[in-house]
Amino acid sequence: MRPPKPPALPVVQREYHEFFRAPRLRWWKPLAAFGMFLIGLMLAIIVATVIVIPDVISGRLTTAQAQGGSIPMTPLLFLANNVFLGLWVPLAFLTAWTVFAQHPKWLSSITGGFRWGLFGRFALISFVVLAVSTGIQILLGGGLEGLAWNSDSLFLIVTILLTTPFQAAGEEYALRGLGARCLGAWFSSRRVGLVVATVGTSVVFMLLHGAGDPWLNSFYLLFAVVGSVLAWRTGGLEAAVALHVVNNLISEATLPFSSLDGLFDRQAGVAGPETLWQMGAVVVVGGLMLWQARRLGLPTATAPAAPPPPGERALGAEVFWNSSHTIA
Repeated sequence: MRPPKPPALPVVQREYHEFFRAPRLRWWKPLAAFGMFLIGLMLAIIVATVIVIPDVISGRLTTAQAQGGSIPMTPLLFLANNVFLGLWVPLAFLTAWTVFAQHPKWLSSITGGFRWGLFGRFALISFVVLAVSTGIQILLGGGLEGLAWNSDSLFLIVTILLTTPFQAAGEEYALRGLGARCLGAWFSSRRVGLVVATVGTSVVFMLLHGAGDPWLNSFYLLFAVVGSVLAWRTGGLEAAVALHVVNNLISEATLPFSSLDGLFDRQAGVAGPETLWQMGAVVVVGGLMLWQARRLGLPTATAPAAPPPPGERALGAEVFWNSSHTIA
């Protein structure tokens, strides 16, 4: 008779970034996870490419533009980018489930599921702070001039509302979720794993945005670090996803009424010291979320596959323990 497989979930208290450190972990599994996710990205690129085919047929996008490196931003290209990043959510789920044998719900939080009530609370905090911050910036910058309804407005409004939340969540699940846990799994030291996971995923997040401007890179790096700290101290991705979703929705609020030219222009010189104001707003949001996490007493470590204490096993309470202390 074959011996039972060791548990895929932690049997001792583990924080979010080290949740893959379970009895079934092997040193090569994080590498396998990175490889599987990269293969999935190739498939996601194919899906995104199909979306922009109408622009190619109509001549809005041409091979000459691609060869010259001056591809104009179009509504369909914007949609393709959001869909591509949004697919990172199921890719992260599938990778964690296939490689580490952990049900996708455990990638959302250490309690085994996405805590929607908590997400709503954090989203409200993010909206209030970022909306006020953005409003002040607009007033000091001279208002909202040059905005007007155009032929792409309705399409962009629908696209932003339906796909931007998934685009933001995709980056969080892939980096603050799967990526951080893969890096953290290699270290027995909880603190070392946290530092490596935070630094590694934050640098990747910054590089993925392809910015040549030091101010923008500083913003992306700070944003990623705040997201990592939130995942660590709240035991899940709800806070980081809320911050990312609200930030992106607010930053894209005027997009349907303006030109898409320069939307992804991140070359040196496009930003300046005013970026410090945005960075400050992100820090304030993060601080308020951490305060709420402490106030609510959110768990930062759990052991869902831990065996029952000897006393309870002796009393025949193993069934009760498994049903009341784990989330199936």
